[in-house]
Amino acid sequence: MELKSQISRSVNTLAPADSVYALLADVPKSVAHFPEMESLTFENGAYVWRMKKLGAGPVSFQVVYAAVYTFDPATRSVRWDGVRGFGNTQVTGRWVIDAQPTGTRFTLETTFALDLPLPGFLRGTAESLLARENERLISTYLNNLKATLDR
Repeated sequence: MELKSQISRSVNTLAPADSVYALLADVPKSVAHFPEMESLTFENGAYVWRMKKLGAGPVSFQVVYAAVYTFDPATRSVRWDGVRGFGNTQVTGRWVIDAQPTGTRFTLETTFALDLPLPGFLRGTAESLLARENERLISTYLNNLKATLDR
């Protein structure tokens, strides 16, 4: 069963845009702010994300994927594309970093498709769990980044 999600969430920080870019373009430092991480490794030119197992009972899962990142300091661009055939999740996304008069607005835009070996009758439960967990993880991640940047 494939579960899909798309997210676009923004946060404002007092930090200048260059400082925001420096943190977000340093993948290990940025990912260190992400909750429920089991490990992040760099293998064959891609960052491999392994999340801790989430959920309980028959509706539990572990997100594993690899993504290749592209950086452009001139435009403060950070993008990533999933490596096909690796793990159980396909992810693409980007950070949008916008300088503001008093700080910076940074936006996480990402889409992913998680492939779970669950029977169809659990689809509703799995989708609900995924939405709830995804919201919690992304909110915590963005709040953790903001706290670091606002120091």
